[in-house]
Amino acid sequence: MSKPIYVGVDDGHYAIKVVTESGGMFTIPSRARSGRHLISWQEQEENGGFYQTEEGGAYTVNEHLQNYEDTRFKEYPKSALNRVLVHHALRQAGFGGKNVVIATGLPVSYYYLANGRKDDALIAAKVANLTRAVTCGTKPVANIVRNMVATEAIAAYFDQLMDMEGNPTPQFDSLGEAVVGVIDIGGKTTDCAVVYPGGEQVDADRSGSSDTGVLLLNDAVESRLRSLFDLDNVPPRMVEAAISKGVVKIAGEEKDVRDTVSAEKERLAEQIMSGVRTKIGTGKDLDFVLFVGGGAIVMRDQLSRHFPHCRFPERPEFANARGMFKIAKYVFGGEE
Repeated sequence: MSKPIYVGVDDGHYAIKVVTESGGMFTIPSRARSGRHLISWQEQEENGGFYQTEEGGAYTVNEHLQNYEDTRFKEYPKSALNRVLVHHALRQAGFGGKNVVIATGLPVSYYYLANGRKDDALIAAKVANLTRAVTCGTKPVANIVRNMVATEAIAAYFDQLMDMEGNPTPQFDSLGEAVVGVIDIGGKTTDCAVVYPGGEQVDADRSGSSDTGVLLLNDAVESRLRSLFDLDNVPPRMVEAAISKGVVKIAGEEKDVRDTVSAEKERLAEQIMSGVRTKIGTGKDLDFVLFVGGGAIVMRDQLSRHFPHCRFPERPEFANARGMFKIAKYVFGGEE
């Protein structure tokens, strides 16, 4: 068997992010639907968007899908839907037919039980899920040799300690003396973790998750666009254009929706901060607060006002995936 390649896979509810040993970063929206829902001029099995699970389920994966399955359900981390999306992301990143060792993630409140112990049953179920077979017609899929499960917000903290070659980062020493709050804003959840100096211990009372994420912003913007422009159909690309650019095309004509999107961001920021405050409080006692996740990009202006000592890493949407890669290769890479 060829030597496996280490890969970090942040398998989130909004998107799957992949980080490779060479530093490549890939992302695909978490959009799939059971059954076959596209017509292709190519043979379906050669098109690459159709998957079959060993249980006999069929799935279509495509970023333009409408009526795709909502990933915001409790069983998602150990579901066939998650498995198909992870394999699709690995294929898109170029790992079809290759042996890979991956690290995937769970939110803090999923990874740990209320008593502070790891949820070994869920972690084991997530590992077992990705051992089950997925096929994509005649297209090769990745051979997952091993899957390690990390805590998402803590993986993002670990990303700050070590570079892609396994060497200490310039902020390694300062992190070793700091008490850091990590706020990871994902699609379904916002994760909070307060990490003690050295990074080996986490304050259980001030760490956890709330079911508030940027998918709520997408839902709200979609509803507002539907109402504003009397639309019977609001495709995902229109919602994304509204959020990222503040402009949408209606009947071929550009419309400015920046004020509408800004108002929805403010509403969501208050929801997110309500959950954050119940965990870490004002955060004034922390040396700094690290914002990561896709929501850290979308909500940066709204959220940074609450923490004058906040930091945003480079490409914060990949912070978890980078940390997972580093954990897979440099922390557990030598273990069998």
